[in-house]
Amino acid sequence: MKTIAYYISDYGYGHAGRSIAVIRQLLNADAHIKLIVCHSFALGFVKESLKEYGNRVYFREVATDVGYVLHDDSLEPDVNVLNEKVQTWIAEWDYLCKQEKQFLEDCEVVSVISDISPLGIAAAYEVKISSIAISNFTWHGAYTDLIDMKLLAFLEKQYEKVTFFFELAGYNERHWSSSYQQVGFFSRNISDSEVKRIQRELNPNKNKSIIFFGLGMKVDVKTLQDFKLWDSQNCVFLVSQNVSINAHNVVKVPLSYTESQNYLAAADVVITKAGWGMISEALAGSSSLLLINRQSMQEDRNTIRYMTEHSLCKVISQEELPFLKVTESLSEQLNALTIYQSDNELNKLTDKIIKIVNEVQ
Repeated sequence: MKTIAYYISDYGYGHAGRSIAVIRQLLNADAHIKLIVCHSFALGFVKESLKEYGNRVYFREVATDVGYVLHDDSLEPDVNVLNEKVQTWIAEWDYLCKQEKQFLEDCEVVSVISDISPLGIAAAYEVKISSIAISNFTWHGAYTDLIDMKLLAFLEKQYEKVTFFFELAGYNERHWSSSYQQVGFFSRNISDSEVKRIQRELNPNKNKSIIFFGLGMKVDVKTLQDFKLWDSQNCVFLVSQNVSINAHNVVKVPLSYTESQNYLAAADVVITKAGWGMISEALAGSSSLLLINRQSMQEDRNTIRYMTEHSLCKVISQEELPFLKVTESLSEQLNALTIYQSDNELNKLTDKIIKIVNEVQ
């Protein structure tokens, strides 16, 4: 058996969701691989999603990165607090990296996969094993214009240590490694029977539009109750458990339900910030996408640019969002969007990972 350490960003559920898709495919494709997941924020969700694989996947609770820090009741970053948190994290770097290096040696890890923590990449470099990055951005790119240049320079040095980089759809940074490959959108598998069950439950008379409204599990906007969206005619809305909204036509996805891609696929329309994971699962389910434009976020700008260039979404500003209603005109515009065609992106990705890992002597 060859042991891979898989580092998942601690920011939100999107990185965890797409990492679960990759891990499942890797374990199904190669019986000689076992994985150690290094993560903290959504570790319970990851454990539940991978429990069927038994002792082929282990879990190690470790903080992998800082992510974003948002202002209260906002989708926008709090630059001052973000700088403080990144500064504190980097000040502890030598200790953290030494800890990860020891872990990799003790567990005889042959390769590190990271989405997209620089910590695992740096530790892999120290023990002279390969590191594989999978992401549509790096924290160096995401933090550009948000954190101090000295902090950015430090992150740059860490990402330069990566061996191979899978650049996901919307990626718009430098090539961190001379070995890289571009990969389109992919998601966890969708269950057609589950999608139909959800649609029957939410829209038994087939006379309403199902709208998924998703801001992410680390976003808490307290003014949502006053949005005009909930007054949209002939609509039923799906939201995650952290969304503080009470209305007769709003249903919360059960907290215990791990395969949220089925709820996205059940929706006619998905309204969300430009998170790659949410977008990929909406595209896989052929749901129409209305993306909230956060101009302060480099990651979001790159993803939205890709999506609009390929006519895969409609965009709305944060200022417009409180007044948005789902109208017949909006529905017609969304129905005219291009349907994304996947080309077995997940299979191509995991086939290449297995090839890289099997080349390890």
